[in-house]
Amino acid sequence: MSAPLRIGLLGASRIAELAITAASHDTGDTRAAVAARDPERARAYAAAHGFDGIHDDYEALIADESIDLLYIGLPNGLHAEWTVRALRAGRSVLVEKPFAANLAEFDAVAAELERAPGWAWEAFHYADHPLTTRLLDIVRSGEIGELREVRVAMLMPSPAAADPRWSFDLAGGAMMDLGCYAVHALLALGDALGLPVTLVSAAGVGYDPDPRLDAAVAAELSVGTASASLSVSMESPAWDFSLRVIGDRGEVTAPNFVKPQEDDRLLVTADGVAREECTGTESSYAHQLRRIRAALRSGERSATELERSRRTMALIDAILEQSGFPLRPGRLA
Repeated sequence: MSAPLRIGLLGASRIAELAITAASHDTGDTRAAVAARDPERARAYAAAHGFDGIHDDYEALIADESIDLLYIGLPNGLHAEWTVRALRAGRSVLVEKPFAANLAEFDAVAAELERAPGWAWEAFHYADHPLTTRLLDIVRSGEIGELREVRVAMLMPSPAAADPRWSFDLAGGAMMDLGCYAVHALLALGDALGLPVTLVSAAGVGYDPDPRLDAAVAAELSVGTASASLSVSMESPAWDFSLRVIGDRGEVTAPNFVKPQEDDRLLVTADGVAREECTGTESSYAHQLRRIRAALRSGERSATELERSRRTMALIDAILEQSGFPLRPGRLA
């Protein structure tokens, strides 16, 4: 059950350095092989990050039956296509969020999962960290009272103009990048309390070079009868990845819920008494990789996680449409 995974990397990406390279050092899993569009780049990446070898292209890597888990850290618009190709080759996949470019494409991947021997997990690593577990426990316990309001922010300075997050054809934009975390966190909170999450309104600011892309979005939602605000921007002057949950007796705030390894604090106030809890700075990516190894080794196929991923994609589509932005094009027929 705890035997190390042999992991293959589809794409020599920056995010893979956190999600796999650093995490596997903590978990003891094997960095088996890398494939990139340029084999020389794959060779350099493998040497720099301690992978055993390379494959000349993506197809060769997904055909490698010695690989236990494929990590797909390609640009957003390629996630669904290569997840399906890997599943059809018999592999299991950890795919970066978002799972797909839109809900219809997500459903095409889900249909593939029904007949695939392997499985696919969407990389919402923050949810595996003890910070998230503890925050949900506090809210669920009733310590801060009945839920009244939720505020979630995902704000960052602008990526470079050539960054694929600014590509419409590659399913870019603020909601498809940062917004995935915000929506998923609201759904996780709602699920913990047995409450539905509903979109009320949304508005956005377009990206000047391509107004089809959302540079920033503000949305109002409800979690049961409580109000929820979502603020997402890839053109913010400062970073803010915070989650604040307010009840009628107090509140709990995670100043950086997406990267708890950088700030593992929970700030809690209940009945006028404030405290600070620290939940551990081990990487959320390491926690994620351990969970996936256990699931893969046991044969677990979590319909609950897949269904939450689907609701995340559905809400992102709805927010984009209500904000006046077109859905991102999918690549699956």
